[in-house]
Amino acid sequence: MAQNRERFNIVAGPEFRRVADALREIDASFPGKLRRELRKAMTPVLRDVRQAALSLPARSGQHSGLRQRLARGVAVRASVGRRSAVRIVTRMAEPDQAALPRGEDSGAHGFRHPVFGHNPWVHQAGGSWFRETIIEDKDLIERKINGVLEEARTTVVRAGGRL
Repeated sequence: MAQNRERFNIVAGPEFRRVADALREIDASFPGKLRRELRKAMTPVLRDVRQAALSLPARSGQHSGLRQRLARGVAVRASVGRRSAVRIVTRMAEPDQAALPRGEDSGAHGFRHPVFGHNPWVHQAGGSWFRETIIEDKDLIERKINGVLEEARTTVVRAGGRL
């Protein structure tokens, strides 16, 4: 069964869990606030990835709406707890298009896909809109996540907690 997602995971270190646990001790709602702040911090990265999807060239000169669907399917997921992480994922609304985000991110290697009409299968070169864009934003991602964690640490310290 084909999955209809492409993921880029940012694995959190032990400091992430320490902050989440300390926040939870002060107020049970803090982990939810931390998740929201992490998602909000990734807004510039999300914008960059979506723009990269929209910038993919149309080889035939015609637009089918694929770039818009790719951009619409990009989202940020954040979890706080035992498996703390920030994930940038893609998802296509149509299950038969599940492989398109990965295929369109395959670079010169390209991918094969069915086309109805004269030739049922074609080879298509991809671009690099997802992974490369995220890698280019690596420093920004690190700064944003560290900023959110530092804010959370300050909140814990002000409330009399320890990290």
